[in-house]
Amino acid sequence: MSCFVALVGLILWDGMDRRAADATAPLPHSPAPAGSDQAPATLTIASFNIHGGKGTDGVRSVSRIADLLGGVDYAGLYEVRGAGSRNEPNQAASVAELNRSGWLFAATERRWWSDHFGNGLLYRIPIRSALRIPLVNTRGKAYRNAILATVPLQQGDVRVLSVHIDREKDRVHQLQAMIDLFLGLQPPCILMGDLNTIAGDPLLTSLLERPGVHSPLHESLPERLSSQNIDWIFTRGLETVNVSLVQNTASDHPVVKAEFRLEGTKNQPD
Repeated sequence: MSCFVALVGLILWDGMDRRAADATAPLPHSPAPAGSDQAPATLTIASFNIHGGKGTDGVRSVSRIADLLGGVDYAGLYEVRGAGSRNEPNQAASVAELNRSGWLFAATERRWWSDHFGNGLLYRIPIRSALRIPLVNTRGKAYRNAILATVPLQQGDVRVLSVHIDREKDRVHQLQAMIDLFLGLQPPCILMGDLNTIAGDPLLTSLLERPGVHSPLHESLPERLSSQNIDWIFTRGLETVNVSLVQNTASDHPVVKAEFRLEGTKNQPD
């Protein structure tokens, strides 16, 4: 009997243990919805840490997340839960089903022998490609990754880097790596995510001093920005049509939404 109890305990311990997800495994995803093959003239994106779907009222609801992301062409999601124990899909898939969009899930960690937690994408138009990029981790089980995707516009492709940065000692190294990658991408390109970094941080200040780098929030909504804001979008090679910072009760983070067009295309016909 004692051997059986020990075996059960070992199995439970193994299941509960958090491990890094396999960064080489294919990314589970769905196609974009039927009839969405036409690349748009402008690109509406969102960046949202969904906090596992748990709102500020303690209620967990993916439908509230979906409501906030209606009409978005492409969204980066962070703190996304994987498939549940009752045959529930990952939360990116659940939101996508409600919004009739495609989805992708890039797990950062595994638990209970399946992909348990990570980042996700939603897209109403087919993306060209998506790559999961593991981030440096010196804190044991604090796994993080970024997703680099290529998103089509009528006048050309946009490279979008979405990421959730560590808030402790790995933050500086992870953020610097993402900034370097962003600056090395061929424009037009976007860096967005929960960067766990406030506006006054030297890394962001230095980034904004680089020629051609824009921050829609800094440029369009300076009066709306909290000194503690950590959710950002930065661009190169794009013009901002509009931007909003949407406070909500569905998560402990705001939604950052923005619409972009390629630089120099304002007066061109669709």
